[in-house]
Amino acid sequence: MKRITLCVLVVTGILMLQGCVAAVIGAGAGVAKIASDPRTAGKQVDDTAIDSKISLKIKNESDYFKGSRIVVSSYNGNVLLIGQASSQSVIDRVVELANGVDSVEKIYNQIRIGNIISAGTMTNDAWITTNIKTKLIANKNTKARDIKVITENGEVFLLGIVTRDEGYTAGDIASRVSGVKLVTKIFTYLD
Repeated sequence: MKRITLCVLVVTGILMLQGCVAAVIGAGAGVAKIASDPRTAGKQVDDTAIDSKISLKIKNESDYFKGSRIVVSSYNGNVLLIGQASSQSVIDRVVELANGVDSVEKIYNQIRIGNIISAGTMTNDAWITTNIKTKLIANKNTKARDIKVITENGEVFLLGIVTRDEGYTAGDIASRVSGVKLVTKIFTYLD
C-alpha cells in the first residue's frame, strides 16, 4: 500500500512539474511577444482593453445586434470594425459604442450590410491571412511581426507601425494573393 501511495505521489509531482514548465514557457512567450511588438506595453494593454470594452458593449445589446456579426480589432488606438450588419442603424450603433470608449484614436468602420458570412468563407479568409503572413515573413523588406493581417470576406486589412516603404511593400504583397478583393492599410508610419 505504501508503494502505491508513493508511486501516485511521484507521478502527481512529475505531472505538476510539467505543468509548471508549461506555465513558465507560456509566460516567457508572452514576454517575448510584448518585447518584440513595436507598440509600447501600455499601448498593447490599451488595445486589449479597447477590444474588450467595445465587444462587451456589443454583447450587452445582443438583442439589438441579432442577425449581425461584428468583429473588433484595435492596434495602436486605431479601431477596425468589420463584419456584417442587418441594417445601417446597427452599424451606426456599433460606431457610437466604439466612440464611447477611452483611448480610441480613430475608428475604421468596415462593417458591411448583408448576411453573415459562411464558415467556408471564414476558412478561406484564414487561408488568405496565413498566405499573406507567410509572404511577409519571407520578404526581407518587411517586418512581419510589426504587421497585423485581418481578412474578412476577401477584404484584407493591414494594421501596424511601419515605414512608408514597408507599408507599400506589405500592401503590394497582400494585393497579389489569390482571393484578395481589396486591401486597406491602417498603418501608423514611422517616417
